[in-house]
Formats: sequence, C-alpha cells, structure tokens
Amino acid sequence: MNLTIFSIFALFTIFMVGIVPAVFADTFDVLIPEGTSVRGCETTDKCYIPFGVKIDVGDEVIWTNEDMAFHTVTSGNPTDGPDDLFDSGMFKIDEQFSHKFEESGNFDYFCTLHPWMEGIIVVQVPAEDVSDNGGGCLIATATFGSELAPQVQQLRELRDNKLLQTESGSAFMESFNDFYYSFSPIIADYERENPAFREAVKLTITPMMSSLSILNYVNMETEAEVVGYGISLILLNIGMYVGVPAIVIVGIRKRF
Repeated sequence: MNLTIFSIFALFTIFMVGIVPAVFADTFDVLIPEGTSVRGCETTDKCYIPFGVKIDVGDEVIWTNEDMAFHTVTSGNPTDGPDDLFDSGMFKIDEQFSHKFEESGNFDYFCTLHPWMEGIIVVQVPAEDVSDNGGGCLIATATFGSELAPQVQQLRELRDNKLLQTESGSAFMESFNDFYYSFSPIIADYERENPAFREAVKLTITPMMSSLSILNYVNMETEAEVVGYGISLILLNIGMYVGVPAIVIVGIRKRF
C-alpha cells in the first residue's frame, strides 16, 4: 500500500492543490554581519546571513544588525527599488527589525544604503492543517490567472470531494503538500513575471489536467478505487509525457 501511495505521489507532483496556513507561527533570525558596509559580501551571498530563508505563512523574521554601520531591510531589489511591502528604516548596531509574513511568495529585500546587500524570504503555505474550504492552488492560479478559473476549481473539487474522502487520498495529500510548497511559490512568482514561461507551463500541464478531470466522473469512495484509478492515471500520463514523445523521436530518427 505504501508503495502504491508513493506511486500516486509521483504523478501528482505537478498537481496544483493547496492547503491553508497553520495557526502556529515560528520566528527566524537573520544577521547583518560586521563589514557588510564594504563591498565583498555579495560575492558569497553573506551580506545577510542566511541569504535565503524559507518560512511558513504567519512566521516572523527578525533581522539583527551586528555591523558598525547603519543598514536597512527594505523589500524590493536594487534595480527596481523598494516595493513598499516592508521597510526597517535605518537601524544601527545591536538594533533589530522584525516582520511577520502573512502571504506566500518570494520576497526579495536589500539595503538601500548599501545596495549590494541582498536577501530573499521564501514564504510557503504549511501542509499540517487541512481546511474544509481548501487552500490556494499557487501554480494553477498563476497559470490560469485567477483562483476562480475553471481549471483551478476542478483541482479543488478533485481534492476535496475525492482524495480527502479516503485514508489513502489523505495520506497522499499530506506527503504531497510537504513537497509541493517547497517549490510552487517560486514557480508561481516566475510565471507572473514571465508570460512566455507561463504559457510554457500551461502547455505542459494541460494534458495532465485533462486526464485528472476523469476522476470527477468516477466512483472513488473506497481505498481500492483510489489506488486503482491512481495507477491508471499514472500509466496514462506516462504514455502522454513519455511514450508519445518517444514514438515521435524514433520516427524522426528513422526518417533521417
């Protein structure tokens, strides 16, 4: 059974399903080390330590200045400037600035006084709690432009009305969300910034989403049915994403 659940998990690694944030928040520390007011730290990504921090929605990050110079923690980047999401203002040695992140996504920040100093906060939706109302389908929402898009609603209905109604489906969703939210905010943000990439993602996932729509019209009330249809979809998608391209490649090679 565990092997079967893992197989279903492999298929659904691009399945756009989300979970709402957990109610428990943590705090994370970021240091501004001594000497960062002089260029050089940017070559090793140590102007803020750590350079990148991965947190859950609702968590708080605390920056501490250990340098003799004044610094800022300002959302945005040196090229485009501040984006007004958060700004510490100037703070001196041993002073701190904190910010609580209430939304998922990638949040770049820098020091306005020393613009070579950059960092990033990756905020993901935690997978511990499941809500009756469902959660955000980050990649699907970015791909199709709205949480109300029919494709996004289809995924939510499949999750809530099918997968979460069985023990096997719930076990899959728990494992899936740990994996999904480790990368989905990055992809979703990149889609919003790059229309060409968004269209490429849409082209890639459309066949898979079409196959998933089958599950909305079948009976999946028992563990055996969830496993059976899951394996069938795995084989179907392997055929679409591996088998068909392989046949095309072999055909082309025979011609030339």
